[in-house]
Amino acid sequence: MNDEPLRALKEAEGWLASAKHSLAEAQSEESRAAVCCAQAIHALIRANDALTMRLLGRKSTRHEDAPALFADLLRENKIQAKEAAFKRLLARAMTDKSGADYGRKRFSYREAEAYVFETERFVAMARAYL
Repeated sequence: MNDEPLRALKEAEGWLASAKHSLAEAQSEESRAAVCCAQAIHALIRANDALTMRLLGRKSTRHEDAPALFADLLRENKIQAKEAAFKRLLARAMTDKSGADYGRKRFSYREAEAYVFETERFVAMARAYL
């Protein structure tokens, strides 16, 4: 099955909606906060895929490469310099991904809330460029 930018963006929006639902359910439960973070991270990955497929003609083949491809978008002036802070978000998310997916890291409700907020901003930015 071929991947396409708009499909990736729709998947990102689905992951984000799921993260928001999980956040509403999380309250103070660390296990639910971790699920929320994992969902937000998956949304970030797919939104980044959408951007890089549309603007560079490729996507990362390994999650760890997502921040580097995002940096390519900046370096090649495909997106505005004001978006540079999102590179740090992607780098942190790739560091946290396996911890969130496999329970190797604990996440607080506040961390989950921050991931959802920042992911929402990232997905909106990606949508604007598509």
